[in-house]
Amino acid sequence: MQRDTGASVRIYYLVNGLAALGNDVQVIMPNEKNDSNHIENDVEIYGFRGLIPNIVLKAIKRLVGVKRFTSLYIYDLLFISRICPLIQNSDVVQIEQQTAWGLLIPFIKIVLKKPVVIDCHDVFQALRVKHTTSIRKFLEVFSEKLAYDHADMVLTVSKNEKNRLVSYGVNPHKIQVIDNGVDIEAFNPFVDASFIKNHYDLKNFHTIIFVGNMEYLPNLEAVRMIDSKIAPLIKKEVSNVHFLIVGRSPPNMEFPNLTLTGIVDNVAEFIVASDVAIAPLFSGSGTRLKILEYFSCGIPVVSSTVGVEGLDVKNGIHALVEDDLDRFAMGVIKLLKNKELATKLGKNARELVVNTYSWKKSTMNLSKAYHKFLE
Repeated sequence: MQRDTGASVRIYYLVNGLAALGNDVQVIMPNEKNDSNHIENDVEIYGFRGLIPNIVLKAIKRLVGVKRFTSLYIYDLLFISRICPLIQNSDVVQIEQQTAWGLLIPFIKIVLKKPVVIDCHDVFQALRVKHTTSIRKFLEVFSEKLAYDHADMVLTVSKNEKNRLVSYGVNPHKIQVIDNGVDIEAFNPFVDASFIKNHYDLKNFHTIIFVGNMEYLPNLEAVRMIDSKIAPLIKKEVSNVHFLIVGRSPPNMEFPNLTLTGIVDNVAEFIVASDVAIAPLFSGSGTRLKILEYFSCGIPVVSSTVGVEGLDVKNGIHALVEDDLDRFAMGVIKLLKNKELATKLGKNARELVVNTYSWKKSTMNLSKAYHKFLE
């Protein structure tokens, strides 16, 4: 399993955390390569492919706008037949990405007679984030509604997401909030960032960072706003400012005011090397792991309301929250010039994640929810 972005990070930490607590955990993944299984950190990982030729799946991928054609193996009869024995030997089946597995969930529940838990990294994202095709939007919404109708338990990443599900008619009694988290040991204020500062020549600059996969539209929109509006406003008031954009970016994409690093090995090094972290997000769903990572590194943050949505963040205590772009830029300038305020926000933010948003705490809550569910 990889800790890449978003969903994969949550899956990685919850799976390994459950295994560390003594639970028997098996992970099933669609896999382009030959069928295989192996063990990582006491977790059995199975990779299966289906029978449908990849060229056909890639054509469907382009039609519906999904990111990975291997996810379409989920609807391949050979793939389904291969995963059935593992499902039948399990006490409970936790489904990630409810939109992808939606059509299989009734089969697992009714035919295989296994309880189904859905882990919602986001709720009805298709209704809140623009996608490339209307076909994908229709299929995702239909599949998601079907998944919730047949689920025995639904996990959400925040109370906001739970309330949204309830507003769509999902029974509140089967919804459990399992917060997103952060690895508070890997992301900490004392990470050695000297190499990053030297490599990117940051020592004589005020450094502002944004972390995000730009294949995700809300992040791409944020980067465009940083380059066209926020960066120019800040550079008028503060000299020697450097903007770092960390994460996957589409090819041949350039922004004159920004430095794009692409995918990096250790995001924490880049955050600690910076003076201020920002999240000018105005669309999206779920809760933002980038905010928790910023907080855990003790870096002062300026965010939009959407950026901190679902998190117990108080404006002026844990971060500065602004939705107007002029005031957003002024908030960054304020933190660059007011070291005392910047230090206070960073300290409060670190305390918040240590006390509330560690992956260890989230995993403990999930394990308790499962044991109660299976009693």
